[in-house]
Formats: sequence, structure tokens, C-alpha cells
Amino acid sequence: MMLEKETKPWQLRPEDRTAIDVLASFVPEKCYDIHAHWYRKADLNAPENSFWNSGPEIAGHKQWEDYTQLMFPKTSLQGGLFFPAPLPKVNLSAANQFLFDELEKATLSRGMMLVKPGTSQKELELGLSHAKVVGFKPYHVYSTETPTSQSGITGFLPEPIWATAHEHGAVIMLHIMKDKALLDPQNCEDIRRLCLKYPRVKLILAHCGRSFHALHAEGAKFLNSIPNIWFDMSGICEMQAILPILKYFGPEKLMFGTDFPVSHIRGKCVSIGNGFIWLDENNCNWDQAWGKPTLVGLESLNALKQAADNFGLDKSDLDLIFWENALQLLDLNKGTRPSNQSYYKHAKTTIPGGTQLLSKRPENMAPNHWPPYFKKASGAEIWDLDGKHFYDFSTNAVGACILGYAHPEINKAIIKKVQLGNMCSLNPPEEVALADKLCEIHPWAEQARFVRGGGEACAVAVRIARATTGKDKIALCGYHGWQDWYLAANLGESDALKGHLLPGLNPEGVPDALRNTSFPFKFNDLEAFQEIIEQQPDLAAVIMEPCRYENPTPGFLEAIRSITKKHGILLIMDEITVGWRLHFGGMHLKYGIEPDMAVFAKGLGNGYPIGAVIGTKAAMEGANHSFISSTYWTESLGPVAALATIAEMEKQDIQKAIENSGQQVQGILQTVATNENLPLQVKGFPALTNFSFDHPESEILRTIFTQQMLSKGFLAGTSFYPTLAHNEKIIDLYHHALTETFGFLSQVIKENNFEKWTKEKALSGFSRLL
Repeated sequence: MMLEKETKPWQLRPEDRTAIDVLASFVPEKCYDIHAHWYRKADLNAPENSFWNSGPEIAGHKQWEDYTQLMFPKTSLQGGLFFPAPLPKVNLSAANQFLFDELEKATLSRGMMLVKPGTSQKELELGLSHAKVVGFKPYHVYSTETPTSQSGITGFLPEPIWATAHEHGAVIMLHIMKDKALLDPQNCEDIRRLCLKYPRVKLILAHCGRSFHALHAEGAKFLNSIPNIWFDMSGICEMQAILPILKYFGPEKLMFGTDFPVSHIRGKCVSIGNGFIWLDENNCNWDQAWGKPTLVGLESLNALKQAADNFGLDKSDLDLIFWENALQLLDLNKGTRPSNQSYYKHAKTTIPGGTQLLSKRPENMAPNHWPPYFKKASGAEIWDLDGKHFYDFSTNAVGACILGYAHPEINKAIIKKVQLGNMCSLNPPEEVALADKLCEIHPWAEQARFVRGGGEACAVAVRIARATTGKDKIALCGYHGWQDWYLAANLGESDALKGHLLPGLNPEGVPDALRNTSFPFKFNDLEAFQEIIEQQPDLAAVIMEPCRYENPTPGFLEAIRSITKKHGILLIMDEITVGWRLHFGGMHLKYGIEPDMAVFAKGLGNGYPIGAVIGTKAAMEGANHSFISSTYWTESLGPVAALATIAEMEKQDIQKAIENSGQQVQGILQTVATNENLPLQVKGFPALTNFSFDHPESEILRTIFTQQMLSKGFLAGTSFYPTLAHNEKIIDLYHHALTETFGFLSQVIKENNFEKWTKEKALSGFSRLL
């Protein structure tokens, strides 16, 4: 038996009011409905038993406001984006005229005219001439292809309409079709092609890309590099359809919509098998249900709440989804969000140096152009605070993310641990598992200690070495962080660390008492090392990178190992940069050197903080006596990430893949430079590619290069650290952008046109910003 239908089916029932009370605290103070219909029954020509005939004779601004406000009793409805009901036999001109008339009654509301493939250019222009009409609403029932349920996009939205929308910077509300909707390859290909061909079009993919079958929303991952795409979640009743939009586009591209009056159907849409079904009072016997149905609008709102809770959205995110994104899209937001550059300008007044890491200072890349902050990162792609998309052909988080950003398997392990709790009064067992794993990979090692960064790892290793040997002095080769023990090498009259990655490292603040405790020597300079040994017989340790830009000369590392053993000096291999990237477990394994200790960070956690010090039991003895302890070294996300990262590395030859990508880029650099007659020197291991301009104005050329690549959608400097995510397609895009940029640089050199660039010349090394 069916429930008896109400005389006024759009009225609230007790179960609706209960749901409204539960959801009231979730909905922000403001709301803008980005997807709703206005219509007159007389214009629809709908079948007698159609839902569209169940409501009032006229459903315009007042009716939308009255009915919707009941579902949002504590929320201020700012307005909405409205369009006629796209029924097969609708009187198109009358329906559009009703829309135009109703728009005069709503200050912030905007409209979209209903269009068909046959709508003339004159009609399109006339519709857009209305002050409050911002775009077009096509629909599949008007498609020239049959059956319309399988229509391609251009079957009901031909290119002339795209072209007109592009010319006017208009909005298109697109309800895509075909069985797989957003997951259909042809749909995705068409959306990508058309959005890139008509970049001024603002495309809204309705219903999360018509993901009524929730799994279809995963198709969003194929479109997330396209800047002129937004989504609304109207009519969506399952959080699984909303989560992929948040994952691949972020809350900045998702908008709330009611789909009024669909919002007042009693029931919900659910995924089944490979499709979906609308469960409503026309096809369900609710007497047999263990509960009573609520309105679709409430089911949709609850799905959004579940997705928000699952994704961890906060109030500012919900404000974006419920109203700010819509106002921004429709140019109705009089306020402006802080831009990347303005935010950084403020940061320099509150954060000494502007950033936490010297290598991430925008001034070192392209002052006033390099984006300081990111909003989202995935694979080899980054979206900055302004929403601009870039491919990362710089150092990819200073070499930390060798698998690519937000690697799904690493994130999966992290999310699991976050949900279980990552920190408490007890210790994480994952640190024991990680210690065992590292000792398994390095048979010479027997023990491990963990920190949360590379500089810490080096400092701890040095402390342990001093405690074990009872000696203070350290010889070093390479870059090993910011701590006092390292910068003490610069307490002399010269910049002793120049040539060890960064010049100009000021030791101010380092106690003068540490003078003559750290002694640097150059890589492959065995004579300089032996001189230190002769002059400083009481060394505790030698810490060095097994390589950086080149392989060691034959016998260099072996000699250092032999000499340190002979003199009772501990040998520490710093694998923070090259380890895992050039060779699984570190380059000392490849070179056949067994040190006393080794340190790791960066790639070990693929973007999550973790650092490790491993060593022989004898070398690590000092750790049992020296106080080396920190609260956050006992959180569990670092070890979890490290274990997951190592597991991924064991599945495939990551190092070979990264090397191949680096070799391709080095080849492209050399070939294009030759073709453009550009003086270029390419050096370094392919996985740590560096290049420089062999020209007196090399630093200005470097700055121009970065600026030009930014304009083409690439974060690029003169260092490239490839990741597993740098595939052939992305490298081909880089090749194309590089060709144009090198051609531009060649012209600058030819014309000797450097003067206008000098004011924005990038900095190098360490220097004060303010």
C-alpha cells in the first residue's frame, strides 16, 4: 500500500522538521542557491502525473524563497542562479520570458536562458543583453542525437553556443549524459577540449558532473587541471559523489544548489549496480520501509554534511561552498580574497624571513611573480592560493616528494592512522617496525633513532658521535642543515661553507666558543681532507654526502673510510638528498661503503615529516648516555609515512623511473638550447638535474626564464628534481613551453635587452628581505 499523498505535497512533515533541526548547525548564516528552477506550469506542457504538476501554478522568486526558507530557517538566502525547467515540450520563449521577468524581483539573483541546438545567434545575444542573465542552460532532451540519454555534449550544446558564451565570459550549466557520465572518456575529452578552446566560459558541471551513480564522480580527476570548471552538488544524495570533487578540485570549486523544486521530491537518489534510481513516492512502498522519507533537498544537504565531516571542512570552507564561490563566480562579491602576493607581503611583517625554508622564498625564484603559497598539490601538479594551476618542474618540495604529491597509498596509510589517533601517552609501534626495516635494508646497521627533519637528523647524528667518541670536532663535506654545529664552520674570516650548496650563511647567533669545531672540505678533494686529519687529530666524526652533483672519483670514498677507521673517527653518510632518490637505501650502498652511521629524511616520508639516524651498535652507544629527546618525535605519522613510502619503492624501480624522466628533461634542455643558440650548461645526475646560463647576465636570464615559464603554467627554475609523477605527457608539455621560453631568452640576448628586468632579478643564497 502506498502512503496517501498530501494535498500539498511540498509541505514539511515531522520527519522533515527533525532533519532540519539536526542540520541547522551545519548550514552557514548565508546561502546562495546556484542551481534552481523558475517556471509556470502553463509553459511546461508536462504530463498530468508529472512531479512538475504537483506544485503551485507559478514557481518563481517568491515561491522559491518561501519553500526554500522553510528548509533553512536560520539562514539568510542571498539569492540564486535560476533557469527554466528543461522539459521536452516546454514553451521555450515563454519560459525564458518568465525567467527574465522574475529576475527583476531579486537583487542578487541571476538567470540562465534555456537554449536548444537551434537557438539562433540573435536569440543568444538578446538573452545575454538582459542585465541579470549570465549564461545558458542546455539540456539533453533537446539533443540532435538519439537516444538523448546517450548524447554527447555537442549534441545538445553545439560549439556556436560555446563560442558565444566565450565571447561574453558567460556561464554554462551543463548536465552531462551517457551511462558513465563524468567517468565517460569521451565526455571528459570533450569537456577538456571545449574548456581549453573557450577559456572564458565558466562551466558548471551540474550534480557533481551528474554523479547520481556516486562512483562516476571519480572522473573529476581527469579534469582538475582545467581552471574554468566548477561543480554544484544539487540533487546529490550520497557523500561518495561529493568527496571526489573535494579531493580533486577542493572546496573552492564546489557550490551548493537545491535543484528547486526537485528539492521537494520526497525520497532520494541512490547508486545501484552500474547506475542509479530515484526512490520516491511514485515507485516506493514506504509502508514497508523502516522509516519515513524526507525531502530530497534535506537528503542532499545531509550528504554534503557527511562529505564535509569526512573531508575535514571548516567554517571557512562551508562559507565557500554555500555562498562565496557562487558570488565570486558571478562577479557579485564586492570583497576580494587575499591574493598570493598580498598574503606574502603581509607574511614578511609577521614571519622573519617570510618563510620557514630559505629554498621556498619567492625572491630566490622570481620576485613578485613566483606563487608563495599553495592550496592543493597532487602528482606533479600544484594549485596556488589564487587557484592557478602549475606543473612542478622545480625541486618538487625540495626533493622530498619522490613519488609525487599526495600519493594515494601514502595518504591512505596516513588517513587510517589519523582516524585511529596519531599521538598519545604511549609510543608508536611503527617506529620499531621502521627501525627493523631500515636495518634490514642496511645490513651494516643495527640501531636507529628518529626525528622529524633532515637538519635534526644531522644534529642528532653529530651529538651521538661526540657522545660515543668523547671528542668534539667534526669534519664535513656538503650541506647538512642550519644548526650551530654546522654553521660554526663559518665563524672564521671566510665563508667556509661556500661551495657546499649555499653561500652567505651567516653564523650570527652561533656561539663564538664553537669556533674551530667544524672543518669543511670539498667533495673529491682527498688532499684537503687529509690536511684536516693532520691538523685535527681529535675529530669525533666526518659527516658527508656520498655524492651530490657527480660520482666520487675512484678511491675517494674508500680512502675516507679507511682513514676514519684508522684514526677511530666515526663516518656519517648524509643521504638526506640523494638517498632513495638515486638509489634505494642510499648511494653509500651502491658505492659499497659501510659507514658507522647514516642519516635520512626528505624522500623517506614523501612529504610527511620524518628523519632517521641509523648506525652500528658501537657508533650509536652515545645515544644511551646523551640526552636526545623530543615530544613530537613520538608521533606516529612520520614512521607510518616512511613505511608506506618504502613499501611503494619495493613494488617498482622508482629510482630508474625518476632517472629516465631526468634524462629526458636533460636531453630536452640541451636540444632546445642548441636549436635556439642559447648558451646553456646542464649538469648533475638526471634525478638531480641542474642547469645554468653561460652568460654574464646569467642571473637575469634565470629570472626571466622562471617568469616566462610561470606564464605558461610551469613552476620552473634551474634545478629539476623529477618524481614518479612526471610522465611522458607532462614532460611533453614542458618541452613545448621550454621551446617558447628559450626562444624568448635567445631574443633577449640578441637584443641585449636586460635593463628592464634588473629590478626583479632573483636573489641567490641567503640574504635579508626586510
